[in-house]
Amino acid sequence: MLFGNPQLLYLLWALPALWILALVGESLRRRRTARWGDAPLWTRLSPARSTPLRWTRFLVATLALGLAMVAAARPQVGARLVQVERQGVDVVVALDVSLSMQATDVVPSRMGRSKQEIRELFGGLRGNRMAVVLFSGSSFLLCPLTVDAVAGNLFLDAVEVDVLPDPGTNLEEAIRGGMRAFGDDEHTGRGRAMVLFTDGEGHDGDPLAAAREAAEQGIPILTVGVGTPSGEPIPVRDSRGRVTGYKKDRAGSVVLSRLDEDVLGEIARLTRGEYYPATLQGHEVGEILDYMDRLEKGELGEAFRRRVEERFQIPLGLALVLLALALLTPEGRRIRSEEGVVS
Repeated sequence: MLFGNPQLLYLLWALPALWILALVGESLRRRRTARWGDAPLWTRLSPARSTPLRWTRFLVATLALGLAMVAAARPQVGARLVQVERQGVDVVVALDVSLSMQATDVVPSRMGRSKQEIRELFGGLRGNRMAVVLFSGSSFLLCPLTVDAVAGNLFLDAVEVDVLPDPGTNLEEAIRGGMRAFGDDEHTGRGRAMVLFTDGEGHDGDPLAAAREAAEQGIPILTVGVGTPSGEPIPVRDSRGRVTGYKKDRAGSVVLSRLDEDVLGEIARLTRGEYYPATLQGHEVGEILDYMDRLEKGELGEAFRRRVEERFQIPLGLALVLLALALLTPEGRRIRSEEGVVS
């Protein structure tokens, strides 16, 4: 047997306490009455008194109280599968995996910070459909739309910087890859949105043209800028993850990778989305979830869920019956006087 509110069962400890108090009270009452007279005298003065009836009434009342506490704990016995209609939104997360995401101007790195926030996003969007697209110079659908947040996190764990063969950062390809991830199924009013995690430092393609196409399809793009405008060198690591140097240009100068907030803000503006700078506290994740809550929900298909059977009605019904018996039980005997009058 399971209980929906098992913590309420601790209230049952109050029943022994009530009995202890009742016994102490009975002892004190006997001492007071003994000061005024012995038992035969009290029997003559109050012939209707009945200690057994009084204790029987108290027993029935405490049993009713105990059953009411059990009912409040919501006992559950048995379960059945029920078919439910799921509603939600479709969210595509596009993650920049270019070499510049190794920069450490955010903790622990741009890639590490992005993956942490995406995991938090998956947790908050549980029950909605989510997909993951990786991009650098090209894009790749890592995880198609699914309601399984655990699967999305497993895919995400395997992501590393520079995992795609095409170098660079092509924001146009990121947006188009995200739009393809929504699929070709007919859109029937279900809310859709894209979340873009990148430093925005792209030199390939026309991201604003792709953003306009997304706007025409009613897909808002929420951009998360990961990095700092002042820039940070891009570390070069060996097979063991140790920093062996920093990326340099053809002239031999160390390359600084800077966050491009202008292009990310413009992409968000054109699609009626929002731009959020990545923060150490991750406040932007909560704001993104609030944005998703405002999107129109649509049907995501049918699913079967396990529903337990509530059995609180049984102890509650017994408690009501016992309470009625306690109220109807007299505290004293019914006696007949010599004149035949019932008293």
